[in-house]
Order: sequence, then structure tokens, then C-alpha cells
Amino acid sequence: MEEPQRFDPYDTLSQQSSPTLGRSESKQHIDKDEGKENIIEDAKDSREKTAKTGKETKEAKDGKDKKDLKEKKERKESIGSSKRRTSSAGTASKSGTPRGGARSQTLLINSKIRHIKKKDGEPLWRKDIQYDFLKAVFYDETKAFTNSYDGTPNHTYAEIYVDAMARSSKSSKVLREKLLGDRQAGLNIAMVCLLVNIGRMNTTLNFFPEMRAQLRTYHPIPSLQTYSDPTAYKQLQDAPRLKSILKGACEDRPEPSTLDQLLLQTQIPRTNPINLAFILATYARRVTDDYFVAPYEFYDLIMNVEISSQSRARAFLWLMWVYLESDMSPEQIRSNPFGIGQDNGQKIPSFVTLAPGDVESENVDTDAEKDFAVRMIEERKK
Repeated sequence: MEEPQRFDPYDTLSQQSSPTLGRSESKQHIDKDEGKENIIEDAKDSREKTAKTGKETKEAKDGKDKKDLKEKKERKESIGSSKRRTSSAGTASKSGTPRGGARSQTLLINSKIRHIKKKDGEPLWRKDIQYDFLKAVFYDETKAFTNSYDGTPNHTYAEIYVDAMARSSKSSKVLREKLLGDRQAGLNIAMVCLLVNIGRMNTTLNFFPEMRAQLRTYHPIPSLQTYSDPTAYKQLQDAPRLKSILKGACEDRPEPSTLDQLLLQTQIPRTNPINLAFILATYARRVTDDYFVAPYEFYDLIMNVEISSQSRARAFLWLMWVYLESDMSPEQIRSNPFGIGQDNGQKIPSFVTLAPGDVESENVDTDAEKDFAVRMIEERKK
């Protein structure tokens, strides 16, 4: 006989509650799985985002590098183009107006000029200073220049050069009177000043034995000091003071400071001769390109002993007249009072070259000058 089933309230409760419990457990399991999947998805998204960001960063970096390279290339091309424009603009047109796009060049001293260098006490002989050239320049009697200060015409080069020195604010009253009142003394000082003016003589030299200063060397100049009175040799002062006088002539009033500025001047003369000499010495390469015939160049005027002093002086004065007095037109340049130039009159007159024996016949020191040098050397030793 079958045993009747007994009623178990706990079993009934368990059966009633188990579906809910099962669903809860199942939900928890699902939630766990979903959380795991979410974590996996989040990690995956994070990796993708990082990779994407890294890619974007790399692309941005590559783009920046390319941009920098491009800018660097453009700057390089711009600099090269600027140099080409400056070079092409360097030569003024024959009308006297600089070519389009011309820019003022940096003042660079030409490396080919050689300063006169000697030991303390050693004389500067005629050959050292190229006395015959200087004499041919300052004793030329061609009255072809205009005084830039008062506008008076028909002056020699020496007259306008000495006048500019005398007007310098750095010239003392005594020196001014000597320059204007004693022609011989004025020309002697002007000769030394021209050497300083174009860079042939630097500012470490002095010319009278009593002066002793650090970084200064004493050098008598017999050709300029022998034939004056016993105390006149001191009038040459020293190279630093002479350069100060020259600078004063360039700074006391507005003057062009570059070759481009000079060529833009419409007033004739364009500047004073001292300032012009500074400019031409600074832009010697351009001046060579404009007015010299190969193989010669600007500094051959003062240093090339194989060319006659007279022909170098004529070429120098020809050049001074072109820049100071002409309107730069071919017609006016051809009418230069210092001779007919080469290349249809547009370049300096031809040089006269000397045979080896003829070179020795120029710049010959006299016995009186040699005696003077000996006395000054002895004076220096005291």
C-alpha cells in the first residue's frame, strides 16, 4: 500500500521561490558576463583610441617635420634669392639710379687691402706710402671739382680734400689754420690722411718720436717730414687722430653711408671727397666690377707698383670725378676731364705698366731723407 505523500511547507516554499532565485542567479551571471564583455570592449576601445591617437600624433609630427623642412627650404631659397638680388643690384645703371630691388650692402672692409706694417722705429719710405702716386693725385692742377660745402666750382681735388679736413669738427683751430694757410703742410697731411682714408694705414702708427703709447709704433716719414721746419713733423700727429678728423668730416652733416645711398643722391657733388673715399674702399669689389678692366681692381690704384704712379693717379682722379661730379650717364662719363676711359669711355683709363727696371726708378728716397730717418731713429732711442 502506497504511503500517502506528506505535505512539506518548506518544500512548497522552495518550489515557489526557486524560479525567482534561478532568475536572479542567472541575471547575476549574465551581469557578470556583460561586465566582463564591457571591460573587454572598454580595453579594446582604449587600445584602438591609443593606437588612433598615436597614429594621429605620428601624422601630426610627420606633418610638422615636413612643414619645418618646407619652411627651412623656403628660408634658404629666400636668402639665396636675396643674395642674388643684392648682387645684381650692386651695379648701378648708367643713368645713375640703382637697379630695381637694390639694397644697401653691409659695410664690409675688402680683405685684399694690406695695412702698412713695420717694426717700431722703422721709417716709412717713399715706396711704402707710394709717394709718387700721392704726389700725382694732390699736385694735379685740373680744376674739375665742386666744393660740396659752399657749391663753388673749379677746384682741384687737393683743394676740396683739404677743405673737407679743415671743416671737420675734430680739427683743432691750430690744425685748421695750418691746413688752409700752409699749402705744403696741408698737402703733406692730406697724403697721409688718404692712406688712412682707404685703409692702407691703420690706427697703430704715430709719426713723431716723443710720443710713446701702448699699441703704438713710431715711424718717421722722411719724404713728408724732411723739408719742413724742425718742429713741423709733429703736425702729422698720429693715425688715430687723423682718422678722427676724417670721421668728423663724414659725421658733422648728413652724408650717404653706402654706395647705393650715394648713387641715389641727386645733388652734385653727391658728398665730400673724404666720405667718398671711405665708401669706395668699403665697396671696392663693386667699384671694380663697375669701372675696372680685368685683371686690375680698385686696390691696384694704391698698391700695384708694376703700374706707373702717374697712370694710377689719373685713374683715381677719373673715378673720383665720376662719383662726385657726373650724372652717371655714358655721355658725361665719356667727357671725364681726366682722360678717355676704356670700353667706349665707360671704364677707367688704361694703366701704363712698368718694366722691372722702371719700377726701381719710381719712389726713390733722397740722401737728405735717409739722413733725416737716421736722426729720427736715434731720437726715438733716447
